[in-house]
Amino acid sequence: MKLSRRQFLTQSILAGVATTGFGSTFSSMNQVLAAHPLTKVSTDYKALVCIFLFGGNDGFNMVVPYDTQGYSIYQNSRQNLAIDQSDLIPFSPLSGGEFGFHPSMTELHQLFDSGALAIQANVGTLVQPVTRDMIHNKTAVLPPQLFSHNDQQSLWESGHSSDFSSQGWGGLLADRLYHMNHAQVPMNISINGNNLFQVGSNVTPYAMNSGGPEEMFGVRSHIEWEERRAAVFQQIRDTSSLHVMEASHKDLTRSTQDIAQILYTELSAAPVLNTVFPEGNGLADQLAMVARMISISESLGFERQIFFVGMGGFDTHDRQNNDQPGLLGAVSQAMAAFYQATQELDVADQVTSFTLSDFGRTLTSNGDGTDHGWGSHHLVLGGAVNGGDIYGVMPELAIGGPDDVDDGRMIPTTSVDQYSATLSRWFGLPEQQLADVFPNIGNFSTSNLGFMHLT
Repeated sequence: MKLSRRQFLTQSILAGVATTGFGSTFSSMNQVLAAHPLTKVSTDYKALVCIFLFGGNDGFNMVVPYDTQGYSIYQNSRQNLAIDQSDLIPFSPLSGGEFGFHPSMTELHQLFDSGALAIQANVGTLVQPVTRDMIHNKTAVLPPQLFSHNDQQSLWESGHSSDFSSQGWGGLLADRLYHMNHAQVPMNISINGNNLFQVGSNVTPYAMNSGGPEEMFGVRSHIEWEERRAAVFQQIRDTSSLHVMEASHKDLTRSTQDIAQILYTELSAAPVLNTVFPEGNGLADQLAMVARMISISESLGFERQIFFVGMGGFDTHDRQNNDQPGLLGAVSQAMAAFYQATQELDVADQVTSFTLSDFGRTLTSNGDGTDHGWGSHHLVLGGAVNGGDIYGVMPELAIGGPDDVDDGRMIPTTSVDQYSATLSRWFGLPEQQLADVFPNIGNFSTSNLGFMHLT
């Protein structure tokens, strides 16, 4: 029987095996996406948007104590890196206290005051709660390879702070909730290349860029020689092969191109957003594409989606005073524009964006910057966020104090497991499956930090 294009696509596209670009990798080939018409079965759409700040963001200059005593301790510890108190944007969390945002974060300050933004204090990789004394007495169980960029990025993305994993918590979350979708494209989409965060047992992210899905060169060309080359490639692709690896590669290539065609068609028909994203801001460009993808989620048949975007430059060993204002300003402007776009799409309550990073920075100055730290503050934004407040325990920013493991590295008081589990519960992960995704969650007092409105 001859299949129509729609029938072919619905029978052949694999969940998570499609990504784009020659540098992409495929780690799963066994999860077939459900073949259903492109209709939405309910209004329970939710999306998580992971914003990774590569390099290790200095959260202690992002959110600063503003009261006289707290600021004095901060100023003494941060030395030449301390932001003048008069330059900070003061705010008062609902739970009390006085703090200030970095002066470049005007937009996020406004969203905090409006109740859409929450701050989770002093998060980091932890196997179990630890203290300074436990660490110095060598009785603490610590994550491996602390202060290493690649290793700590992997632990943040995997939710396995005790060891390294080939899967991320966003991927494992998708494994358990993909059945809610009736879509022909993968649930996890990256606008920032390959990442561990979105890789599950059966789900691998589909990678695109801020301009849309990447397609084979010449597919939409009107130049004759490019059209001929594209046609020859497709003939080679469609030639049958008895070799298992060759056949798998052909199937993956074909499904990748088919998914790109679906996305290209849907995005071309999507309405133009009125929200203005800041120009010259790479993170904003990525989030603008996420907003466009969300705008076509219903026609694609999605109930749940997980997106990954990222921005580099946060490894501020030098020039921190020069570079950090631009970095945090770009984050503030991009996140604010994205939230405005979700409001325009009337899905602000259904979309939650949040930050991750390698680690925090040292409180101490190395002369012109900071070195690799441990705990740091993180941001959660969306209509379902219990915003206007700081969650968790703010550390005492004193060198040699109870929260300093050594050299101004703050010991986390909240684990990335708890932070991620709170987001996952809002997304729909059942309580009884939390330990499957976050194996160390039972080592901590709670799996719900309170910054999300759970329905």
